[in-house]
Amino acid sequence: MEAIVQQLDPVTIQISIEVDAETTQKAINQAIRQLGKTARVPGFRPGHAPLAQLRQMIPNEWIMQTAKEILIEDTLFRVLDSHQILPYRMPKVDIEQFQEGEPFRYKATVPLRPKVELGEYRDLRFPVPPQEASEEEVQQVLESAREQMKRLERTSDRPAQTEDHVVVQIRSLEQEDAKPSRYRVVLGNSFGELDNALAGMREEETKQLTLNFPESFDDPELAGKMVNVELTVQQIYAPIYPEIDDELANKYGYQNLAQMREILSQRIVQEKQTRLTDQAREAALATLRERSNVQLPEALIEEQLREEIDEFKRDLLENRVTPEMFLQQTGMSQEQLIQQLRERGITRLQNTFILLEIAEREGIQVSPEEVEAVINDMAQNYARTPQERIRLREDKAFHERIANELRIEKALQKLEAIIQNDSGGNPDE
Repeated sequence: MEAIVQQLDPVTIQISIEVDAETTQKAINQAIRQLGKTARVPGFRPGHAPLAQLRQMIPNEWIMQTAKEILIEDTLFRVLDSHQILPYRMPKVDIEQFQEGEPFRYKATVPLRPKVELGEYRDLRFPVPPQEASEEEVQQVLESAREQMKRLERTSDRPAQTEDHVVVQIRSLEQEDAKPSRYRVVLGNSFGELDNALAGMREEETKQLTLNFPESFDDPELAGKMVNVELTVQQIYAPIYPEIDDELANKYGYQNLAQMREILSQRIVQEKQTRLTDQAREAALATLRERSNVQLPEALIEEQLREEIDEFKRDLLENRVTPEMFLQQTGMSQEQLIQQLRERGITRLQNTFILLEIAEREGIQVSPEEVEAVINDMAQNYARTPQERIRLREDKAFHERIANELRIEKALQKLEAIIQNDSGGNPDE
């Protein structure tokens, strides 16, 4: 076996390996024996038939695939061990030559652990001043609470007006046999043309008009189309709002309106504080990304990109939007979207390894008890079966991942203490 090890960049090594023809043939024979262990050949015990007969019974692609795996496992890991190379992710293997009677040649691209040249971080300052909640802000929340407690009352003696819930029937006039469909819309929250048409209409009143339905319209038969329709108002429901008083506060679990105002005010302040703290943290990390040099192996970036795509698709699904709809609404191409997700993934990876380096510099550690507490909580609250609970508690790789996440969280707490100029901030306290 011959191996050439080449450092492509600080976080990537390429290994070119050539296995002689004789060793290659032995691996092919070994693959035949391995695959033929259960083969039944007349006159022979299982696994003891001649190679020639076994070969006729086993598909050639199975043999070559198994032989390839045998050769790579034997040769690649020997080279990695001999050169003391520790892959950060599984190497990517590209076969250059593999056929009987010839040497087996391939290249392995080996990703190494990311390298971080950390910039100065102890001089970063992004202080968040104390926050207050105004009377207007508290009143807005109370109005929202009032909105949630509203009830609807059938109103047949007046025309439809803004905020009414209107049951309408829409029938296309462009097909003679078109069947009408019913919809419930909130006047003022639908789309402009329909809102304008419904305003002032009474129950059982009918209009014929042309509507330009937006892409977001619930009915896919009408969404994004301009259609001549017959519009009929069937029912009108007026919203009836409760008073903002002690009774409303009681319904939300408060003793009285005064207590509700006080607690809502505290929540508003906390939300402001959290939002501004998040912004300060992002600003600090953005500055650190500029000051630092973070080198990431391409394999890790591609892995993160797959996660970003999966997360993006889940978000779209929750909002009932397809990828095609998103691209059409934003005017982006698929290539632009992938590039955007790739850049987001790189930013997240850079943040992760910057924080891990801060944890290293600050001597931040995580105790086995802390990891165990998280694992036990997950096993108790999220594992659905006893087998899942056992797996969570015994999976060493999962324990390492949790420990890593806890270190990152503590490093972020340390960074937040620094940027707030809180010299006494200690994530272990």
